[in-house]
Amino acid sequence: MDYLAALDLLHDRLKPDSYVEIGCREGRSLALARCPSIAIDPDFEIRFPLRSPTRLYRQTSDEFFSNENLKELLGATVDLAFVDGMHKAEFALRDILNLETYASRSSVVVVDDVLPEKIEWTTRERHTTAWTGDVYKVIRFLREHRPDLDISVYDIEMKGMALITGFNPGDRTVQKHLARHEVDLAGDRYAYSEIEDLRLAIAPEPADALVDYLADLRTRRRTMRVVPKQDAQTGALYLDLLKRSLLNEIYLDDELRLLYLRDCLAGQDSFDYAVLHNIREARLENLEDLKASRRIGRFPDRNIHRSGFSHTMMGRQRLDSLHACLDAVSAGDVPGDLMECGVWRGGGCILMAGWLRVHGDNQRKLLVADSFEGLPKPTHTQDGKLDLTKEKFPELAVSKEAVRENFAVYGLLDDHKQVFLKGWFRDTLTNAPTLQIALLRLDGDLYESTMDTLQALYDRVSPGGIVIVDDYGALPMCRQAVEDFFAFRGEAVPPLTHVDWTGAFFVKPC
Repeated sequence: MDYLAALDLLHDRLKPDSYVEIGCREGRSLALARCPSIAIDPDFEIRFPLRSPTRLYRQTSDEFFSNENLKELLGATVDLAFVDGMHKAEFALRDILNLETYASRSSVVVVDDVLPEKIEWTTRERHTTAWTGDVYKVIRFLREHRPDLDISVYDIEMKGMALITGFNPGDRTVQKHLARHEVDLAGDRYAYSEIEDLRLAIAPEPADALVDYLADLRTRRRTMRVVPKQDAQTGALYLDLLKRSLLNEIYLDDELRLLYLRDCLAGQDSFDYAVLHNIREARLENLEDLKASRRIGRFPDRNIHRSGFSHTMMGRQRLDSLHACLDAVSAGDVPGDLMECGVWRGGGCILMAGWLRVHGDNQRKLLVADSFEGLPKPTHTQDGKLDLTKEKFPELAVSKEAVRENFAVYGLLDDHKQVFLKGWFRDTLTNAPTLQIALLRLDGDLYESTMDTLQALYDRVSPGGIVIVDDYGALPMCRQAVEDFFAFRGEAVPPLTHVDWTGAFFVKPC
């Protein structure tokens, strides 16, 4: 299989919505495109009939990306791209990084010339009829510096071909030291003098394996695509109903009845069946207070012992904000899992599980971390005498089994996608089974718990990922932990968005 047959197979199996080609020359490969296309080459001379609407730019790719907005030109993100430019590794790297800016997780960038047949073809200047240059170096480089990318190399005739997916437009880890990386690529660091060593390092798959890979890739791309409008509307209605259920907004009158009966048993009120029967009118002021407490995420009468029967303490404003943050990491194609540290009855994680189900997102795990025994005794000086242990506040201690049952009653328990981490944060989070986190929610209350979470997990949050701090406004020791964590790193606290009287979040800088 030569590179044209492989490209034709890509177009046929993936059916991309848009196509970009860097280095189109005579248009031989460009003619295979069957969707709106953009081609970039400083010296193109198209000799083959193009079957799709195509805009040609007679300039270098560096000039193009300096002057043009690819997303505006395409009206969408790049779906499929082919890099066949200057035959030098640093140029190929810049092309890949520039394309990533306009890519999504499901985008595919194909790189030519990564598996030369002979070592003589790998010189940086052309001395042979067949010539690949040192583009192969970019494969080893990306595997080293961007392990989050999915890179597969196939033994396509003569020159090989790499397929790269899993892009994160917000990632700037390579760009921070791009000049140094380009020097390394142009030098000997990633070079080989024997073709056997080169092939061993690249570890290509046989060309025939491309067919099965594309079948799997096509399935995975479908799970990442935007939900159709009608399904999106249905999903929005479902998530709104899920939030109402988590907050017990639907049955607040029954909750008020139970609180009323408890007060009667405690001798703080007198029983009247008429009141029980028509609680909404008989205790209208109490009902309004209960509604307000659910809206802003405070206990009725600011009394933790009246925590009620909802599955979350967050309140409607913070639940809506969590929903918006999930949408933001999805729209930004931020890679990684979802995680909450400190889950109480599990409501926040249940909303995340519902969101994953609505969006058909099978790539992300959901990590549910809690002691499931309440909060630890305060041992850190910053926590003072704030004692939130289950001996003093049994309402805060919810067992792992109870949380799992709460997931189950919503039909959202899934042991294949959810990980329940039981134990104190200092013992469990360092070895938490996740390499990347797209959204991290902190609800540990104490200085120590907040600091333990940030120290164990912050470096795993993807650039562009979101960190939510539930108690930032309510508990000074929690806020102090966030400030001290970044001070220890010599960094400023990223700009915060305040959600309500206590919740806040920030986006991890790229």
